[in-house]
Amino acid sequence: MAYMNPIRKRIWRIYLVAALLIVCCCLLVACNNDTSYNVSGDVSEPTHFMAKLMYKLGETDGLKNASFGWTVVVFTIILRLILSPLDIWQKLIARKNSKAMERMRPQLEALNEKYGDDKQRLQQEQMALYKKEHYSMLGMCLPTIITFVVFFVVFAGFRQMVGYQYAKDYKTSAEAFNTVVAQEIDAYGYGDRNGDGIKDLADIDPTDADVVKIKTRIIDKAQSAVLETYRSEEQTNIRGWLWIKNIFVSDNWSQEVPDYAKITGQSGFATSRLSGIEKSEYELVMGKVLGTGGYGKEGKWNGLLILPALSLLLSFLSTFLLNKSQAQPPQPVQKDANGQAQPNQANSMKMMQWIMPIMMGVFSLLYSGAFALYMFTSSAAAILFQLTFNLIAKLVDMSRERKVPSNVAKR
Repeated sequence: MAYMNPIRKRIWRIYLVAALLIVCCCLLVACNNDTSYNVSGDVSEPTHFMAKLMYKLGETDGLKNASFGWTVVVFTIILRLILSPLDIWQKLIARKNSKAMERMRPQLEALNEKYGDDKQRLQQEQMALYKKEHYSMLGMCLPTIITFVVFFVVFAGFRQMVGYQYAKDYKTSAEAFNTVVAQEIDAYGYGDRNGDGIKDLADIDPTDADVVKIKTRIIDKAQSAVLETYRSEEQTNIRGWLWIKNIFVSDNWSQEVPDYAKITGQSGFATSRLSGIEKSEYELVMGKVLGTGGYGKEGKWNGLLILPALSLLLSFLSTFLLNKSQAQPPQPVQKDANGQAQPNQANSMKMMQWIMPIMMGVFSLLYSGAFALYMFTSSAAAILFQLTFNLIAKLVDMSRERKVPSNVAKR
């Protein structure tokens, strides 16, 4: 970095700061307890404004009983439309920079030749030229920085939605379990022995010789009711999406039904934390549901790794198209003491621009299928928008060229 063009060095610093912000955001999101749900009481609606939007969309007539995956698709399209003025602004800045760079390139190359050994003077001359041609260095980095901000804001919303669904699934299952237990307690004539107003397994007379058999029968019947409820058409429609068994779980080797460690945030990647429940209680209620329903032997896999692969591919393609639309300044040739040319340090800058696609690939692999679907849909929309913008820009340029008389020099 010591021999890098000072202007490139400044942009490098911007990307380093952005990378540091990403790490900080990851740590804050992973450690944030604001999205936890206490399942000992009623499960409240999501409070994050992004999660609220998804929740309200899911409650509309067209999406109420449909897979949450389709809610994610609609949500992503709406969000892209809301952010479209910002997208247009970014692309106009990039287009303006590209045009300015085309005009400046011969002059920048001349400056590199003239002041290549005087870094301070070269920077001064380049900055003066950039100012004259209204070239914005921040405009080159702005799309990436804004994308980072939107990424983590949306991620926080999805994180809360996952926690909400975990809590809702457990509460629905617990209600089915407790209903059957109460009915069986009545049937065996135990009543409310401990006087807590709740008919549960604690009401069974411990002195009864057949208490173990009775408890086993009641638990088996209650767990069967949970299995039936969890696998009902309404529930599976909401959680499933195409090949993914549970859209709220990663499209990978994770189990379709999250275990206690996952729902309480003790394992997994930045998952929401459920509280107010003991491990033994969760495993008792979900006994016949855990470890079922997925792909492979014993239903171990929730998905087939399709969304993470597609999300990574489209993220790289989107970044490639964006970088292609932004003209880069010519780089001065660095030479060693023997006059031999050294590798261009700007290659490191290009590597920084690929942080976002790699990060998206990691998130889509390790986080929920819903968030991976959001990233896939968002990247697809970004690519379509970029290609459309490029086509319109090309048609505008062609129209302007036809209007310019052939004897008039083009700027």
